[in-house]
Amino acid sequence: MALILELDVGNTAIKWRRLSGAVVLDSGRIADNLDELEDLLDAEVSFVRVASVAFSQRETQLKALLVGKKVEHEFAVSQAECAGVRNGYDDVSSMGVDRWLAMVAAYNSCREACVIIDAGTALTIDVIDRGGQHHGGYILPGAELALTALGRSTGKVRFGVAASKSLGLGKNTGACVHNGKWLGLVGAVQLALHEAEKEIGVNYRVYVTGGDGANVMQLAGDYAASWHYSKDLVLDGLALVLAKA
Repeated sequence: MALILELDVGNTAIKWRRLSGAVVLDSGRIADNLDELEDLLDAEVSFVRVASVAFSQRETQLKALLVGKKVEHEFAVSQAECAGVRNGYDDVSSMGVDRWLAMVAAYNSCREACVIIDAGTALTIDVIDRGGQHHGGYILPGAELALTALGRSTGKVRFGVAASKSLGLGKNTGACVHNGKWLGLVGAVQLALHEAEKEIGVNYRVYVTGGDGANVMQLAGDYAASWHYSKDLVLDGLALVLAKA
């Protein structure tokens, strides 16, 4: 049986899943190691769909691997319009394709006003109205990126691994730093939703994805009770976008 392999390629990891038609057979996450990816490109894979925000060198290596394996493939790109969603960027090519795919997938799952929160290496927030118009969004450092910046740019702020996830006041430097990173993400999301309501009104759905998406929802507590979590929202957009490319 011919299979489809879908890839969400970043600079530190690659998320993947294999499908038979529209049915997901298996999925996983590998380090940014093309040797491991090569193992997935077996004889049963007939087509590869790719969403890549990797550096150009890594993307070139990936394309060379796919060509070398003689596997038919297609890379998604951000568009001005697709599947009912109209991009709000003046230069749509400057939007990360992961954001675009997540927006298309979210809107097509509800056909209502929605806010898409992707908490990964970066925290991205995008706002779409009921008619599918993208009103813009935000890009902030994600949790680990914030820690990296703090560690590199301060002389005496030192911290280890967090013992737990909390928004509470820290009683030592480590807790202050780790609780602060979550406070920054959750607070940014709450304020972004407040701003979104000025644009699209109070009736909207919130979709959350990304490696830290579940953590943001957990820490937001009752505020996030109606939010929808989807770990593969970017991959969900691939078939929609490539079908209408």
